[in-house]
Amino acid sequence: MPSLPIFPLGGVLLPGARLPLQLFEPRYLELAQHLAAEPEDERRFGVVLIRKGHEVGPGAARDLHGVGCEARVDAMALAQAEVGTVVHLVARGARRFRLEGIEEGAGTAYLSGSVTWLGEPEATGDVEVAALTTRVLRAHERYLATVGATADPVEAAPHDVAYRVVERMVLDPADRQRILEGADAATRLRAVLSLLSRETAIVKRFGALPTPPDPTGATLN
Repeated sequence: MPSLPIFPLGGVLLPGARLPLQLFEPRYLELAQHLAAEPEDERRFGVVLIRKGHEVGPGAARDLHGVGCEARVDAMALAQAEVGTVVHLVARGARRFRLEGIEEGAGTAYLSGSVTWLGEPEATGDVEVAALTTRVLRAHERYLATVGATADPVEAAPHDVAYRVVERMVLDPADRQRILEGADAATRLRAVLSLLSRETAIVKRFGALPTPPDPTGATLN
């Protein structure tokens, strides 16, 4: 069974999404050293949403959700800051995986886990997926109009449309995790339709606009 360094986060990484990180905790500096020693095309780790606990500090979270996303490193740079050594890292979401368990005897300060890769099922129901994609994109346009926002058209393969739409929405991590765990494109698209309907209705009813996320998406650990 494949093994992967595990990076618990308070947010969800989706396939194709950009993830900038600033690493300064000793365990994650150790992870950065491990990544730097790997060939560039093999620098990867797993991001998993924390179910209970915190990203940083003593006794940091080990109660994690069961499905995560592989992060492939695009760039790394070392810097000095008030907290000491900092590694600036930019990664991008790739394959989904199921976290089968934490490897207690890994011998590293950072977590490692046994994972099973979750591939996309063979293409079936293409007509349904195409119809759902059209509905999601139209619902997304209505959502943007309701919140008074503009965005470039979503351009993605059918199995990625749900991820790209969710990236543009302000949602709780639990909602994003639901999309990540969707077994196939149709399941994810139906879930996104439900989220778009809910969020649009909330804004219309209460006149409350969601707070835009940090455009950098940076996380400090």
